[in-house]
Amino acid sequence: MKIVVISQNELEAQGLKWVMESHMNGVAVSFSKEDAADCLVVDMDLWNDELEKEYTQRNIPWIGLSSDRTFMTAYRALKGKAADLLFRPFDPLLLVKQLQQIRFQLRNEKTDEGSLKHTLLRYEDFFDADVLTPAVTLTAFVLPDKAGYPLLSKQLKSYPFHKGAEVFAFSDFVLAAFLTDDEQSCIEESRMFYESWKRETNEDLSIFVNANRQMRLKDYYQGTRDMTSLIFYEGYDISVIEHEPITWQPLDPFLSPVEQREWIEMLEKKDTRAIHAWMHNEFLSYSRPYPDPEMIRVRLTSVLAQARRYMKSAHLHDEQWEQRYHEIFEVIVKDPVVYKIAQSTLNFIVNVVSAAVKHAESGESPASEEIRALMEANYWNPDWNLSACAEQLRMNKSTLSRRFQKQNGRKFSELLMQIRIREANRLMKETDIPLDEVARLSGFGTASYFSAVYKKHEKLTPSQYRQGELHLLE
Repeated sequence: MKIVVISQNELEAQGLKWVMESHMNGVAVSFSKEDAADCLVVDMDLWNDELEKEYTQRNIPWIGLSSDRTFMTAYRALKGKAADLLFRPFDPLLLVKQLQQIRFQLRNEKTDEGSLKHTLLRYEDFFDADVLTPAVTLTAFVLPDKAGYPLLSKQLKSYPFHKGAEVFAFSDFVLAAFLTDDEQSCIEESRMFYESWKRETNEDLSIFVNANRQMRLKDYYQGTRDMTSLIFYEGYDISVIEHEPITWQPLDPFLSPVEQREWIEMLEKKDTRAIHAWMHNEFLSYSRPYPDPEMIRVRLTSVLAQARRYMKSAHLHDEQWEQRYHEIFEVIVKDPVVYKIAQSTLNFIVNVVSAAVKHAESGESPASEEIRALMEANYWNPDWNLSACAEQLRMNKSTLSRRFQKQNGRKFSELLMQIRIREANRLMKETDIPLDEVARLSGFGTASYFSAVYKKHEKLTPSQYRQGELHLLE
């Protein structure tokens, strides 16, 4: 776009040129009224009947600048059909914004002569960091099924919004740019469209009116897109106006050692009531500000990993269970609503527990791998030993001991102790919890017993091991 600045102050003219060229792409600024121009920026002290006649006939848009805040100045600008009149001192970005608006209008006038419909925005404008936000209100329309977006886009384009709206279909939502900055009227009209949509399709629809307007269109668009993430917590079939940007509450997505012990205990005891309560408290009781949905997905995969571990200990690893496991993993990664994800994960875990009960009742002879899996699932319990394992497997204790030693070349108690020491080392290395808590979580019970056994097997005390690890980290 060619812009001519007509000013009696050369320093001001150079400053305006710098502002325009640094904030807008594709502009050429000159200072002679003889130059070809798409737009003028004129000092009102130089605006006269000759200029008015010449540029009005050529239909060239212009912006007036003045230090004289009088009715006569405003009247002259109005009579000359100025696009805007700025009184010094003014914010240079106001000038840039008005020039951007003029460029939109000029671009529309250059569209194909056969096209009667002009648009204020194009798709590429939402990704251009130099484009300023015009007087529009962005609103996102989101469906559960992407296949419905062509119909939704068509319906929005044909709907008689009072001020009009330009519609842009993206892969995961449809964006409406209402041609007004009155957000309240936008939400009211959006809700009327929602009623019409429900009558015709009976399909869920979520609507987010972004009242947190940004100076740059790219930022305004990204903020609107971010708002669609609220569906993860609030579900579909909502219509809201959002005045604040979306911010996520920090969350550690991984299960802590204590939480891992909780899951091991709940699964081993087959306590489905406790599992229900844990899942509800953890995933279905959030309030704003919410954690990042991706962190919740990671946390759910951590829970699923506990179920996977229990499946192995319960000898549930046939093709059918593997397929179910991978299906739930896909749900966690892809489903858009946390309620459905948590419910599907919970149902899967409860089914795993039920299958484990039936499998135990069948009395099948356990393999060495199954016994090892039971050790991994129960090492944290200081009362769990060969007798407890035999009872779980409904075997004679002596028979189990003899078979295990024959298959593995070492005693049951030796491998169990090795697992407990390995877990104790991990806790001392990865956490700073007290040694008595390490003893409890790794299955030794008391700190004194833990210290004595650990020194016997590792040739140093737990405190010495931890100090050595800290020294290595330093």
